[in-house]
Amino acid sequence: MKRLLLYGIIFCALVIGYANAFPNEQQEQNVETILYDAQDASGTSGRVFAGSDVRVVRGMPSGQSQSPGSPGRMMQNPRRAVQQPSTQNDQQQVFADRPQFVQDVQGRDELNQFLQRNTVLLDADYNFQMYVTPGNGTVLEYLEDNDLDNKYDIYDAALSWVWVSDSLLNGQEEAWLYPAKFLRETPDYSSNPVSGTIVSDCEEQANTLASLFIASGEYNASSVRVAIGYVNFDGITGGHAWVEVYEDGEWFPLDATMGPYYDEDEDEVVAGDEDSTDYYQFTTESYPVMELWYYYNNEYFVDVISHTGNAPDNWKEVPSSYY
Repeated sequence: MKRLLLYGIIFCALVIGYANAFPNEQQEQNVETILYDAQDASGTSGRVFAGSDVRVVRGMPSGQSQSPGSPGRMMQNPRRAVQQPSTQNDQQQVFADRPQFVQDVQGRDELNQFLQRNTVLLDADYNFQMYVTPGNGTVLEYLEDNDLDNKYDIYDAALSWVWVSDSLLNGQEEAWLYPAKFLRETPDYSSNPVSGTIVSDCEEQANTLASLFIASGEYNASSVRVAIGYVNFDGITGGHAWVEVYEDGEWFPLDATMGPYYDEDEDEVVAGDEDSTDYYQFTTESYPVMELWYYYNNEYFVDVISHTGNAPDNWKEVPSSYY
């Protein structure tokens, strides 16, 4: 008995010693198990999106609610996982006059709650997908009526849309309009400060641009997507939406809000930067993404933070201009 007791004590000591020697490994295994158990419990459909294949700048904890444009709730001292390109300081001037754009999208949690309350799911698995509508009649008519025969003409047309805040145009902090309503009805809104002109903020412009690209046949659902994330416009951080397209094995961003915008303080429309008309501007210049939240179009969706969704393999890649 004494010998068995001695063996038992020695065995326990070895187990405790091993656990203390490798605490991080055990902790990582537990976290991974909890993560995927949580995904399974939530009933999320689609394959797991491999987070190891996506380079994401973790600027803000994914579960933390942030309200862009509210200094008291903005992220402080963001942690950067990668180095920005050497051209970053030079290219910040592109965004120097547009700090108000970070008011475009609410924090990640608030945005999810808003869409759940205000979106009716029809032929889609995720709320975001309902706002990319390449088959809509108004979208197709816009292409035909404006003789938009190629991707360059489509982007030029998008750059003619005027950015106007949701608070001014819709009387509320967040309001997602379907592309048809954005194209057909906003010119006649009584709250439109540029009457007769297509106006709204970033999510309408991004969703509509993606819809036009797919409807035109210039890109398909595998090669164009809307991106939503956390950006840094000349030191001002907040939520934003833009488009990415896939050419020659690489993604690069396009931002329709680089066109004119309405300055509420000056009560005037401010013209966009001349360089913004360059379709390939952000293949060589940095685009100030701090954290990616979602990628989507009418067919595919990826939650970059939780690593879930359904999308082609090329959607695992991220534009090099973010780094």
